[in-house]
Amino acid sequence: MLVTPEQMKFLEEQTDASGVSYGEMMERAGKALAAAIMERMPEKPHVLFLAGSGNNGGDCYVAAYHLQQAGWTPEIVAPCGEPETYIARAARDRAQREGIPIYPEAYPFVLTTAAVVVDGLYGTGFHGEIGGAAKETLKAVSDKYIVACDVPSGGSCLTGQVSEMTLPASLTVTFGAEKLGMSQYPLREMLGELVIADIGIPEAAFSMIEDPVERLTLPEMQALLPERRPDAYKNVFGHLLAVVGSENMRGAAVLAVEAAMRAGTGLVTCASCKDVLTAVVNAIPEALLFDTDEEHEYSTGAFDPFNAVLFGCGVGRMDLDKEEPDLFTGNCPYIIDADGLNSLVGHIDLIPKGHCILTPHPGEAARLLGLSPAEVQADRPAAAKLLAKHTGSVVVLKGAGTIVTDGRRMRVCNLGNPGMAKAGSGDVLAGITASFAAQGMDLYDAACAAVTLHAAAGDVAAEELGQRFMLPQDIILALQEVLV
Repeated sequence: MLVTPEQMKFLEEQTDASGVSYGEMMERAGKALAAAIMERMPEKPHVLFLAGSGNNGGDCYVAAYHLQQAGWTPEIVAPCGEPETYIARAARDRAQREGIPIYPEAYPFVLTTAAVVVDGLYGTGFHGEIGGAAKETLKAVSDKYIVACDVPSGGSCLTGQVSEMTLPASLTVTFGAEKLGMSQYPLREMLGELVIADIGIPEAAFSMIEDPVERLTLPEMQALLPERRPDAYKNVFGHLLAVVGSENMRGAAVLAVEAAMRAGTGLVTCASCKDVLTAVVNAIPEALLFDTDEEHEYSTGAFDPFNAVLFGCGVGRMDLDKEEPDLFTGNCPYIIDADGLNSLVGHIDLIPKGHCILTPHPGEAARLLGLSPAEVQADRPAAAKLLAKHTGSVVVLKGAGTIVTDGRRMRVCNLGNPGMAKAGSGDVLAGITASFAAQGMDLYDAACAAVTLHAAAGDVAAEELGQRFMLPQDIILALQEVLV
């Protein structure tokens, strides 16, 4: 489970109410932090703790105590002043009684001997920018081996954004549960090895969280795929209408149609101009064709034979005031991607609410929301939820740490790799998503499964071909390794 800072606060409240006090949680957190360091560094290097004034600093005082008890020689720098909570003060006082050196700033003689620095200046509730003594302290240790206590200081556990002075860690020991922001960049790449330490939160507390966020996993999504019975025939697996491609973007149609068929759709009809249809039938002779040069309008009842409609891959920007006025009149699921999304800017009311999947990248999401791409990226989970609620759709916000949400539920995918960042990968994802929808899957499940299998296939392609060399068409071929 991925939790927000507010949800983490709730879990701690429930844990305290269950009989594990806040002081005991801090003791468990600090002990786990010390254990993670000892497990990875048997040579007992000199460890310097940077202890903030909050409970994150208290965790450091506890960890330093346990290291000393194990024969290590830790030291502590407390540039933010006195601990602000009674449990952190108690932890500091114990460290002092045990003779652990505590300094108000990172003096040069302290830095000279420090091989490992534990960053515990700020915790999960941080937002904004690091300044003052904390900033200067982090600058002074930026060349050290960094272990983050709960989260690298300056990282937002809600959005994944980081402060200018956030230091990348080689090891992050986070407490109780992984935080939502840790699934998003740039924070995700600054975690290093991530260890989730048990601090005594009861399972019942996790079950009380409303609308929990979970990671997408390949085995779970494979289990959702429609059964392929031995007595099945093509219509059982759905008929998809793919309104895709244009004269200058024929490849988008080829990729989307082939991905849909490879993902298991029984029938795919490609609706496009003659040049696109020629490219599609040459690459995928199994596809059916609808020539929009001869019959442009979608008349009433035109969508009755179809189990889903895919619209947008490579179609070019359309003026929906003049073109395709009946495109969204069907009662079947719609999967809208790429230029289909761009064409809907200013026409949100046309989106078929309740039976639609939108698959925007951050720029497309920004245009639909009237925001800048930077604003979307600044809080991807919030932007995805806002778009889902605004349109009544399932939203797939693409990018590293792809988010799937229906405005209430949310899942995050951290599979995939930079080799997938090439033109055409989105067309493949759209085709897979539409395929699962046409096969009758619940739209939220279809989007989750498509995102996961697309990313997993991308990892297979990268492993076999290398990230630089692989192409989106290789993702389609790699589906054979992950489809069940």
